This record gives sequence, C-alpha cells and structure tokens, in this order.
Amino acid sequence: MEKEASNDQKNTKQQEIDSGKGMAVLAYIIALIPYFAEKKNKFVRFHAVQGMNILIIAVGWSIIAGIVSSIVTGALLRGCVSEWAYLVTGQAAHGSCNPGLASLISFILWIPSIIIGIVSIIGIVYAAQGQEKEVPILGKVKIIKK
Repeated sequence: MEKEASNDQKNTKQQEIDSGKGMAVLAYIIALIPYFAEKKNKFVRFHAVQGMNILIIAVGWSIIAGIVSSIVTGALLRGCVSEWAYLVTGQAAHGSCNPGLASLISFILWIPSIIIGIVSIIGIVYAAQGQEKEVPILGKVKIIKK
C-alpha cells in the first residue's frame, strides 16, 4: 500500500514537472509571467522565484554599473573634450584624457552582466531537464523567497 502511494506521488511530481517545463524555462527569460501566472505548480514556482531573484540582481547591477560607468568615464574623458577644444579655440586644456582606462573600467563593469547571463542559461538548462536545482552563485541569493 505504501509503495503504491509513493509511486503515485512520484508520478504526480513527474507530471507536474513535465507540464511545467515550458513555464520554468520562461522564468529565466521573462520572469514576471511565470511568477504571477503559475502559483500551484511547485516546480515552476521554484524556477520563477529564481528567475525573479536573477532579474532583480540584473536590474540592480545595471543601475549601479551605469552610474559608476558614467561618472568614471565622464571624469576620464573630460580632458579629451578639453584637448579637442584647445585644437579648435587655441585655449589651454584642463584635465587629462585617458580613453583606454575608461574603456577598461567599462569592460570590468560589464563582466558581472556576462555572469548573470551565463547563470540564466544554466537555469534554463536545469528547468528544461526537469531539475529543481539552484543556479550557481546567484541561487544562494534569496531576495524573493516564495
């Protein structure tokens, strides 16, 4: 009797996974739809919560990186505008021009975005394989719990 109940639970769980794979994959692409649309399927809900957490991290990082990049790039390239103005007007330039360093800092600020994209792809693979597994690095961050 207990074996039959256990098999029924396994079958129900597998049916839940099979029916929710599409929405679970979608959770890493358009996180809001599965998060609000699928509240009963635990498999989809798991991936929807992870997708929402990744989305929040991605948006937060984009804002921070954009602000830092604008400030640093503006400070490092201010001298370039001054040098151009000197060529046009003949007045002395103020500030330094360092486009190489500005590009390097912008690239460094872009690296976490690449990591977020890779982690999202890993989440898509887990969802497509029917695995309820946390994604590396960002899976431990729990901004939204359920």
